[in-house]
Amino acid sequence: MESSTQVPTFAGEFRHAMDAKNRVTIPARWRRGGDVDEFFAIPDLETGLLMMMPPEVFRGVAAKVEGDERVSPQERRKFVRQFYARAQHVTTDRQGRLVVPEEHCRQLNLRGEVVLVGNHSRFEIWSPDTWRRTMEDDTPTFNHVMGIVGL
Repeated sequence: MESSTQVPTFAGEFRHAMDAKNRVTIPARWRRGGDVDEFFAIPDLETGLLMMMPPEVFRGVAAKVEGDERVSPQERRKFVRQFYARAQHVTTDRQGRLVVPEEHCRQLNLRGEVVLVGNHSRFEIWSPDTWRRTMEDDTPTFNHVMGIVGL
């Protein structure tokens, strides 16, 4: 089921408990307003986060790679294969909870409390420890760029 409504802007940081069935509640402002929301879950093992993309954003990544002349045909095939193989389709229930795939929980150490982080057209799910370290590492760059753009 694809919603015809606009993709929300995912902003903010939320801490939620993940239950024994790996269900986590999506913040209400991130929902589209229907009974069910769809996402593609793609683990980023290098960074230690789980990217959650609405279907149109997911398709847009593949289209961007397909149209980028800097990516060779061989690189494109390999990327698209890996991107789709790693992705899992998930949906929310009527209470706005989604089930985080067990394999992704294991790979990224997602248990108990998790941090949901908005990232414009997608959101990310982090373990609290990995998110804390990333925030510490990224803050100097954030402050530097804020100065550059005059914020």
